[in-house]
Amino acid sequence: MTLSTVDEQGYPDARILILKSVDARGWNFAAKADSPKGQQLDSNGHAALTFYWPEVGRQIRLRGRAVVLPEAKCMQDFAARPLLSKASAVASKQSQVLADRDELIHRVAEVQDAVTDVEEQGFRKWKVYAVAPKEVEFWQGSNDRLHRIRYMTETKFGPWRKDLLWP
Repeated sequence: MTLSTVDEQGYPDARILILKSVDARGWNFAAKADSPKGQQLDSNGHAALTFYWPEVGRQIRLRGRAVVLPEAKCMQDFAARPLLSKASAVASKQSQVLADRDELIHRVAEVQDAVTDVEEQGFRKWKVYAVAPKEVEFWQGSNDRLHRIRYMTETKFGPWRKDLLWP
């Protein structure tokens, strides 16, 4: 899935992430709180998710507010990661300039040796977010270019409203 956020200057950012699950709270994914995406979600909780399946010409877009799930869920998600993945998450200064690959390898190895420290640091920084959609758009491509689009929005006082949109 593609997660889109906006930085403090109003520029959009998009990146591919793993969809962890979908539940009553929303569409869930995990990230470091101090990463650019974590910082952007902290300062402006609005987010968009996009899923695209080119083989069948189908797309789903949703927009809503991203919230951090309870600490227990964040801890559970981090604990389920392989050790090297945990060490990499703790060692990483995500999106900052790296002098060379050796610096990264050395730092990950250093962190990996301190397993307990990795668990504690990871739990503090690792967050699971849920995007509770306010709008969901379903797009189905067609050969005649008259794409069948359905749009659903959550109204303030009730159920989802379903609308047909112009292509």
